[in-house]
Amino acid sequence: MAKKLLGVDFGTGACKATVIDINGEVCATASKELPSIYLKPGWSEQEPKSWIDAFIVTVKSCIKQLKEGSEDIIGIGFSASTHNAVLLDKNGEVIRNTIMWNDQRSAEESNRLKEENGDLIFSIGMQMPTATWTLPQLLWINKNEPENFKNIHKLMFTKDYVRSFVTGDFCTDVVDAQGSLLFDARNKKWSKELCSIIDIPVEVLPEITRSKAIVGYVSKKVSNLTGLKEGIPVIAGCSDTAAEDFGAGAVVEGQMIVKLATAGNVNMIFENPHPHKKAYTYPYAVENMWYMVTGTNASASSYRWLRDSLYLKEYEDCKKLGKDIYELMNEDALKVSVGSNGLIFHPYILGERCPYFNANARANFFGISVIHDKKYFARAVLEGVAYSLYDCLQVVKEFGGEGKEIRIIGGGAKSPLWSKIVCDVFGIPVIEPEKNDSSFGVALLAGVGVGAFENEIEAVKKCNSIKSIIEPDMENHKKYMEYFHIYKEIVKVSEPIWESLKKVTN
Repeated sequence: MAKKLLGVDFGTGACKATVIDINGEVCATASKELPSIYLKPGWSEQEPKSWIDAFIVTVKSCIKQLKEGSEDIIGIGFSASTHNAVLLDKNGEVIRNTIMWNDQRSAEESNRLKEENGDLIFSIGMQMPTATWTLPQLLWINKNEPENFKNIHKLMFTKDYVRSFVTGDFCTDVVDAQGSLLFDARNKKWSKELCSIIDIPVEVLPEITRSKAIVGYVSKKVSNLTGLKEGIPVIAGCSDTAAEDFGAGAVVEGQMIVKLATAGNVNMIFENPHPHKKAYTYPYAVENMWYMVTGTNASASSYRWLRDSLYLKEYEDCKKLGKDIYELMNEDALKVSVGSNGLIFHPYILGERCPYFNANARANFFGISVIHDKKYFARAVLEGVAYSLYDCLQVVKEFGGEGKEIRIIGGGAKSPLWSKIVCDVFGIPVIEPEKNDSSFGVALLAGVGVGAFENEIEAVKKCNSIKSIIEPDMENHKKYMEYFHIYKEIVKVSEPIWESLKKVTN
């Protein structure tokens, strides 16, 4: 039988299951949307039961696609967005819906934590508190739902909750532990000092292990529900970001991952941690490695905004004809030269993260003249997102993270034009992997855990094929750097204006 591996990822919007063979070929895949609950503006919750249901549906679908069923699946891995705490009572029942990573209700608690404990939190947890992290979320629950907080007997994270359903274990990996802001990653243990800030007992937190470690086996109950063979080894798994970075082939220091998705990321692999108050620092799924995460809020969502604002008629026409509106927009942008003839876009339609971390930041088009029509705006948006990502890179560069290459992933990477613009702005080669999603990456990691590969590097060499390599045009890069300098100058003068605008619009 041909050995196979199963990876199941729980993104914010959907669950995806993928079965691959040990050569990295995809044998089966299935997905199911995950509903979010928005009780108030800025709130975002999910019901953990929906993850279990999605796991069963997607895995059953994958097994149906396999001629041999699950007989030759030799390992399973799970990944998910991090920070999402599942709270269980002494009977193992979920206490409340899970507050998701994109929930902003704990902003006030985050500010309080910064003022009162910021230096301590950063020195141990390596990040500054924001509403994304589990620590301020738990502080909010303690303050607003004291009975729920009091009843916490166990705390899990998304992937660990589903995996525990499969195996009965109670553990997490180093990546998800770091996402809680309760973890001392240097010493690989829960921090009693950080836990004491919010009065959470260390005893309710799961055991911590390596991402690739086998932590349990498929139970008979789950076998009956899904068709998975009983006894298949299951690894701890990791965050969705770590899984997709690994799946994209990033395994050695200096490799950079640029993600063009709804939001955009610039991640760099390091051998040692480099904590920075304007970035996120995590242990990596690749053992003894670290990765730094920087990000911009509105990457592909900026292009979607342009579609809905300036290309609405064309969008409706394309839908009727079964065509892709983004291909039409890219064709327009291709007609425009480097720099969009002086039209510069700042993609702050949702505020901005790195390096400004300013919720009041606002987008703009600067330099509009009578010559600029829609095609200029299309290219300016693509270039503006690339400038924003390059702005993120400047934080990483403080630690010598120049980057040897870019591994580009995400839906936006399907655009050859956008990938080329990123390549020319960054001035280094861009590699597009054949496969890179989280479910593929965590399936590959499961192969390392069960011994199908000697180590992570062998797994990537064997299974990570390259779709294309783009070389930078250094003349274009030089021109883009002139525009990037102006891009930065515009931000500098805009920051006080953002604050004034906020006051006027409140």
